[in-house]
Amino acid sequence: MTNMVNKERLLKSFLELLKIKSPSKNEKEIVDCVSSKLEDLGLDVYVDDCWKKTGGNAGNIIAQYIADNPSGSRPIFLTAHLDTVEVNGDIVPVIKKGIISNKNKDCILGGDNKVAVAAIIEALEVIMENKIPTGDIYVVLTVSEEIGLLGSKNLDTRLIKAKYGFAFDGDGDIGTIINKAPYQNSIDAQFKGKSAHAGVEPEKGINSIQAAAAAINKMKIGRIDKETTSNVGKIEGGIARNIVPENTKLEIEARSLDPEKLENITSDMVESLKSGAAINNAGLDYKVVREYDGFEISENEVPVQIARYALQRLNIESKVVASGGGSDVNIFNSKGMMAINLSSGMENIHTTREFVKVDQLIKLAGLIIEICRYVIK
Repeated sequence: MTNMVNKERLLKSFLELLKIKSPSKNEKEIVDCVSSKLEDLGLDVYVDDCWKKTGGNAGNIIAQYIADNPSGSRPIFLTAHLDTVEVNGDIVPVIKKGIISNKNKDCILGGDNKVAVAAIIEALEVIMENKIPTGDIYVVLTVSEEIGLLGSKNLDTRLIKAKYGFAFDGDGDIGTIINKAPYQNSIDAQFKGKSAHAGVEPEKGINSIQAAAAAINKMKIGRIDKETTSNVGKIEGGIARNIVPENTKLEIEARSLDPEKLENITSDMVESLKSGAAINNAGLDYKVVREYDGFEISENEVPVQIARYALQRLNIESKVVASGGGSDVNIFNSKGMMAINLSSGMENIHTTREFVKVDQLIKLAGLIIEICRYVIK
């Protein structure tokens, strides 16, 4: 179906979306733009009010395409997220030698996950233009995915009358099917010391940074085993070089495909926090939050079989893998739906080296068309 994809139209749409800055909690401009595009295609479009809970300025888009040429298939949903990580500078997308990147080398491109948004829109255009038989299709485009899956967490899934779903939020060339992803815990910790003049009377102070450092030194950080990781992602403390720091905050995470392993590494990290505080006579407050549950979809289940079929139709070899990253798919599965994640051609995401290959963008649109035309009895 890639031969039906309108390359020029797809690229124009993708570049237009890239130029719209949409960091988490600031997605209103892109929500308005994409809502308008979907309405122009004749979809029934609804934007929810999840921003009231997320603290952002826009809601999730839930749109429905009622099949013009019904295939008799059960409905499906397609999902992607509209937000990006922080944008530090201008996004000036350029195409050179089949590669889409940001001319501004100090800033992200924002292809994560606008590549999927553009491809979904193009797929719908092709389906309508060519009267390709499909079932009804729900398009679910979320906000604030990058900061804890907040949009999908606050989405009313009763609005989506489809059991099976497909996200396109994996990196790498088209062909990867992600059927398993981890559980994640976040730990927010604050060490409470005592301020004092660092040059005149440091012995009267309690150094909260030292307590935090002692705790971190005891932790296992990084790759714990093939299923488990942990990270100390942020440390913030002190107000001046000549003051013994009274307060220090840590932001920590742990992930595992195995919930028992997740609880073990989380407990170990909490014990390290307590130890670092105790040996330095510092106070400690901490909170452990389950950010999301993991999921595993059998290779024999409908979404995996559909993805394999669609990739085969495009003569693309498929591979089914587990991922160490979470996505909106984790939330959809935890809410009783059955969804998988697929690679979408993004490379070096969340970095200033981010790029998307033109041929992969076209293949992604073709893949979505093939998924939509599969008949689920």
